[in-house]
Amino acid sequence: MKKIDISFILPSNRNHSEFSQRVINNINSLNFNGKTYEIIIVSPNYIEGENIIYVNENGNKMGCVNAYNEGYKHSNGQYVILCSDDHFFDKNAPQIIDVLKSDLFENKKMKIICLPTNFHGSCKLPDYTNCDGIIARYPVFERQTVDNYLEGFIYHPEFRHHYPDNWLGYWMSQEGEPTVEYADFNMVTFNGSCDKIHDNYDENVFKKLISNYKKDYKKYV
Repeated sequence: MKKIDISFILPSNRNHSEFSQRVINNINSLNFNGKTYEIIIVSPNYIEGENIIYVNENGNKMGCVNAYNEGYKHSNGQYVILCSDDHFFDKNAPQIIDVLKSDLFENKKMKIICLPTNFHGSCKLPDYTNCDGIIARYPVFERQTVDNYLEGFIYHPEFRHHYPDNWLGYWMSQEGEPTVEYADFNMVTFNGSCDKIHDNYDENVFKKLISNYKKDYKKYV
């Protein structure tokens, strides 16, 4: 297996030139300071280009969660950064993996850190969770954490689109390692195209997983 420092996972089923190509261009322009990287793009439409590994999303998969999990299976990076096809990274965002290597995470079992969006503060979990943790927005993972603690999944596979980051934030908090969001780097929206058609379904999944956790099912998946 080729050793790579960072795998970006980018799901997209929308117009390539308007969405995913703009993100790919952005990633290829970032300041990597010698770090190696790959872009895993998961889409029903074939896409090629610089540093791209294409993964065909077969069938009509609803939402992006399945695509993130499939992309992870094809990735080689020691660290994994999740992308959205309507957000840019700021220039130095790849340096966030240095934070996961720092003293801040030395004694943590789960090496996960999150990127904020649009230069505003963290987002609290819904009040009904009775949890002081925050939503794990745009998480960045060390590979061993995904394999050893998250059952090999980026996001819980029952979700479709939204709320898997709520579950990750809740679960980490309950496991004694609340989400850390690092404000020095950012994700910036370039297209206000948020799809909420699966929100009711996903929120019900989230509530069910919380209920199961309280009944003593403590695994992430």
